[in-house]
Amino acid sequence: MQFGDVPEVLSTKQSFWDRPAVLVDKALVEATLNSQSGVISRCQHSGDWLFALPIASCGLKIDDEAVRVAVGLRLGLDLCVPHECHCGSMVYARGVHSFVSRPE
Repeated sequence: MQFGDVPEVLSTKQSFWDRPAVLVDKALVEATLNSQSGVISRCQHSGDWLFALPIASCGLKIDDEAVRVAVGLRLGLDLCVPHECHCGSMVYARGVHSFVSRPE
């Protein structure tokens, strides 16, 4: 089996069944990290922002796109397809040029 043998005592918790696959995925991500941004994602408390309660009245609710960009930046992932910005500069796959370029 890909994730090991079925244990004699079967657990009723989903996390028990997910753990082997999660560990394989985690190892794969860590093996592909090749920059300092990956080191940051493993620092203590670097993901604490994920525990913020989504209270819209306090301005703490963020949309799916903001979460995608925040997680991508934290993990050092590619966020877009390389293209030319309206300002004439090249935008690389990491997408960080948008932090310094003003919108049209």
